[in-house]
Amino acid sequence: MESTATPIIDIADLALGPPGMPGPCGSLRLAVAPGDVIAVIVDPPVDGRYLLRILATLDQPERGEYRFNGKKVDLKDYRQCLAIKRQIGYVAPDAGMISNRTLRENLLLTRFYSENDLTIDIDETLDSLCRGAGLFPMLNRRPSVLSDSELLKAITIREMGKAPPVMLIDRPENFIKIDENDGIYSHLKNMAGSGTAVVFVSHNRKMTGLANRQLILTDGEIRTISV
Repeated sequence: MESTATPIIDIADLALGPPGMPGPCGSLRLAVAPGDVIAVIVDPPVDGRYLLRILATLDQPERGEYRFNGKKVDLKDYRQCLAIKRQIGYVAPDAGMISNRTLRENLLLTRFYSENDLTIDIDETLDSLCRGAGLFPMLNRRPSVLSDSELLKAITIREMGKAPPVMLIDRPENFIKIDENDGIYSHLKNMAGSGTAVVFVSHNRKMTGLANRQLILTDGEIRTISV
């Protein structure tokens, strides 16, 4: 059932342009509220990532009025969007880390900035997630030593560490086990249970089974289905 809470992200009169589509795909309104767990069902997957990038203010739709916590955001204004980006967890192959900083420093950049303290270290939660993901031995090395899947795990942990009100994830089944014994998956479920909104692109049945809503992009329309 769609949440009745005030949306975190609210886009009115949304129209997506290509890639992947012969013409725009749109919706009168696309809203993401606290407690929403939304599976994006689309083929080809590139269209799903494009939608996630728009939600994350990393890309612009062909048309649409974007609001974050009720405030209108000009997606062409980089400075205005930067403050929003800090409040959104975005995990996809086109996300990255600062190459000349260690993995530990990358995980702490948001806290370094917000707390104005370079002496802080990762907390117990991030420590546990890094150990479970096999990343702990590499914390003092640069991201270039990581494989593609390890890098995506590290990016997920970094974004989780921001404690964002919304997490956006592109095909999590490609780099984590969709299993209760996987620390990242389990933590994501706990975040969703605590009210964090989660929007993900996936065709994995167990992953889509977590959703209380589905966004289906097809035939020039973005349809919302409660599940």
